[in-house]
Order: sequence, then C-alpha cells, then structure tokens
Amino acid sequence: MLVPGVEPAQWPRARALAGGAITLRFAAGIHPRHAGSIEALEAHVARARVHAIGELGWDRAAPFDDALVDAQLALARAAALPVILHVVGAHGHALERLRRHPPLAGVVHAFSGSAELVREYVRRGLAISIGPSVLGAGARRVHAAARAVPDEALLVETDAPDGIAEPADVARVVAQVAHLRGREPSAIAALTHANAARLFG
Repeated sequence: MLVPGVEPAQWPRARALAGGAITLRFAAGIHPRHAGSIEALEAHVARARVHAIGELGWDRAAPFDDALVDAQLALARAAALPVILHVVGAHGHALERLRRHPPLAGVVHAFSGSAELVREYVRRGLAISIGPSVLGAGARRVHAAARAVPDEALLVETDAPDGIAEPADVARVVAQVAHLRGREPSAIAALTHANAARLFG
C-alpha cells in the first residue's frame, strides 16, 4: 500500500503509518490544491525514507504552478524517486510541461483521460493507475483507457479519501479492470501488485 502526504502537515502523518503488519510505503509532495515550499519538501525527503514524490501536478480547479511542479520533478530525479502525478482537466498542459523534462519513473494516478492520452503518458515512461471512476457504468472513456494501458504500465488504486472508502475496496476496481481486459481478477491483482512493487520498491 502507498499513502501519499499531499501537503506539509500530512508528510509526518503518512510516515507514521509505516512499519505496521502490512507493507506500507509513503510519499510526500505538494498537491496542486495545497500550499507548501520546495525547501520544506527537500528537508523532509532528506530526513525521511520517502518512496515517491507526490502527489504533484496540475488541476483545473487551482492556478497552475509550473515552477513548483518543475522543482518537485527535479527533486524526484535527484533523489532517484518515482513521481505521483495528479492531472485533472489539464492533460494537454501536463504533457507539454513533461516534455521539458527527461522521462521519469512514476504514475498518473486516478486516471480519467482517454486511451490516446494513455499512449502519450506511457511513451514518457509513466504508469497509469485506474481508480474507482472505472466502476461507473457510463464511464466509457475510463473503460477504454483501462483497456489501453499496457500490462507493464497498469496500476490500480482506491484514490481514498476522494474515491472509495478503504483499501479493501480496491478489489472492486481490480474486478472491473479484469472484466474490461478479458482477464481473471487474480491475474490483474498479481500483475498490478508486481508493477507497484517494481515502481515503488
């Protein structure tokens, strides 16, 4: 399980969850809807065993702060960490900005874009994580995207607390993705677990 802290107050709380009976990884980043300084994030990453930088990115509900995103991408590269990208209503802008950087390991989380966008992100070396939006009967675009993700780039998630209620509910996402891809849920569970372990260590 991966728990991202998306603002400074959450970073130590995410870290405190680690070390329990389950394998839990944590991330730290500055979400586009939250405030924080790159200096504070750099200091946190230097003293904590962070497994990814994020969530970071672009959201149509907040002013784009490209300088802050650039700084977080640079920090991820310097620390050899994957990134967790939050992209809502801003895929064109996100791809244009990402083209300014060398490819990084990471994931576009809770993906809600098109199958064509899947191909663009995968070309940048990024994984695609399918979240609870795939459960909607009318979510044709997400259904098409879930079919289009290459096996080696596929992840699943709850997107909690914004998505479904608890980690166990990710089984519903796995079942739907398996149905859309014509596979057994156990095969999708094994595939996405292996992909997550490879990406996040």
